Amino acid sequence: MDEFIRLLNNLKTKFKNNKIAYYPFIEYIRFPKYKLLKENSRINFDFPITLLVGKNGTNKTSLLQALYGSPEGKSLGDYWFTTSVDKIDKEENENEDKHCLIYGYYFEKAKRVVEVLKTRVNKKEKLDYWEPSRPIKKYNMEILPKCEYSNLGSSSDTRWDGMNKNVVYCDCKEYVSAYDLFFYHYDFKKTKTQKSKQDFIRSRSKALSKVLGSDSQTYYLYNKEMVDYNIEMSEAVCNEVSEIMGESYSAIKIVTHNFYTKSSGNRPAKTIWMKKNGNIYSEAFAGTGEARIILLVNDILNATDNSLLLIDEPEISLHPSAIYKLKNFLLRECLKKNHQIVITTHSTQMVKDFPKEAIKLVSKINNEIKILGNIDYQDAFYELGDEFHDKKMVFVEDKLAKYIIEFIIRRENSQKLKENIEVRYIPGGADNIIQSYITSSAFQGLENCLFILDGDKKQDYNQYVNTIKPEYLNKGRICVSKIPESDYLKLGEIILKMTGNKIDIKVSGNKGNVNKEELLEAQKIFIDFWEKNVKFLPCDTPEIFLAELDNDPNFLDLLKKDKNGKEYFLEKTKHSLRLDEVTSEDIFEEQRRVVSKIDANSELYKGIVNMLKELF
Repeated sequence: MDEFIRLLNNLKTKFKNNKIAYYPFIEYIRFPKYKLLKENSRINFDFPITLLVGKNGTNKTSLLQALYGSPEGKSLGDYWFTTSVDKIDKEENENEDKHCLIYGYYFEKAKRVVEVLKTRVNKKEKLDYWEPSRPIKKYNMEILPKCEYSNLGSSSDTRWDGMNKNVVYCDCKEYVSAYDLFFYHYDFKKTKTQKSKQDFIRSRSKALSKVLGSDSQTYYLYNKEMVDYNIEMSEAVCNEVSEIMGESYSAIKIVTHNFYTKSSGNRPAKTIWMKKNGNIYSEAFAGTGEARIILLVNDILNATDNSLLLIDEPEISLHPSAIYKLKNFLLRECLKKNHQIVITTHSTQMVKDFPKEAIKLVSKINNEIKILGNIDYQDAFYELGDEFHDKKMVFVEDKLAKYIIEFIIRRENSQKLKENIEVRYIPGGADNIIQSYITSSAFQGLENCLFILDGDKKQDYNQYVNTIKPEYLNKGRICVSKIPESDYLKLGEIILKMTGNKIDIKVSGNKGNVNKEELLEAQKIFIDFWEKNVKFLPCDTPEIFLAELDNDPNFLDLLKKDKNGKEYFLEKTKHSLRLDEVTSEDIFEEQRRVVSKIDANSELYKGIVNMLKELF
């Protein structure tokens, strides 16, 4: 861990003081329309290494493919193309917006960051081709007068040149060895001499062994060339793999061949031969993670300086200690060869200790993919399903609420609270938390968690007396045991009024013919969990509480009109910094200064302390 922190700090310093060393560098990429992404989604690349973190089905790999297709000469169509089964455009409509991407990079000749638009073309002669396009005004692109682009160094009169950058796409799911491809994926047909896959491999391995034992780059079998290439890995590859895997590799060979195939239609595949700790064997005897890490390290070490490295789920089949050492390797390569690296991952070990500017959370919210930046690595753990067994978990809507609660825990000076509570925020808003996380936690039966939502999400049960009858309540909370069986058909409506959301509760049965007893039981579980594990801040939003606490006389008129406090702090921050434009971090810093004014006798302070103490 000390080595990782040292390398990370060195990379931070180098990128801050000498960012030009990483040029050409993709500063950001945005998507007016792309797959299931929310329109106009954007990723800012604020660090040489970026981690795209999220669950399955959140288009993380699609984002890597978009980056692959960004530089000059690359096309996303290499990976994403329309078929009769998976049609990209359901209807051919010339007036409909095409899928497209826009990226920004520093163009040396013009001495400025420029934007390049690539749009999908769907014509017979250019099916699924992604071509550079002129800037489009509705995408908020700057449009210069004709010939101004060429005057500033572009080869075109109407648009900026694309970025020239080497791209290395490391798809760890594709690092499958020749043995595994044949043994697990080939539909083997018996013959008189070969009655099993094992017989076939034994027969073909004789010729493969001869190739491995020599430097031969050719071998003919049945008048067919079987060897694509035969390469012995460098000492650097052996050393790095040894370091990552905690073993001693003295020699590694990769032979790409057709020995383990029975038809010419199959592509050549790789056999990895290695000498480790004095033992000699191929990938057939090695672990899957071992073969993959060799191929990954080889690809990265052979990448030219200032490459764009796109690595899809490098943690596959690696044990945690190997993941930590892989992170060190990536940091060293990024420092030495000035790479821009983008990684997709599900692994908490991979994300751990990276700075928030490196982490982008990719979440599916209401069937729409949203990308959130500047995520603390610990806050990403919940999205990845990491469980905290030893501590009480408190989940809130945003980082300001998290900061306030952590401030109160420190101020309260209670060792019990300090040592036994973790506060995390879940990006995406209250409705996302309710529909996804609270619902999931209820049916998992989690007991060590508390969700504290903003006060504006709290429902007034008194306005729903026809649905939530007073006799259902106990100290203002719905008590399931007080709801008579004759009113059970109202449970769905009660949940709707209680949460302000339509909760999709999955039970067995067909649509329109669900198991009613199972549904009623699930609804009771949800209501019970909500009333025990969901609470609300004693204010509409943290921002409005702090704005009223701050009460700056220069902004009193604004405070009277501002319903959530956001406008107050925007203008206050601009005034304090004497700037026309400020960042979210600038605003957060202004809000933190006001947090220090929170009094222990305030309703907010006492309310939060009581909620936390009820956890024990």
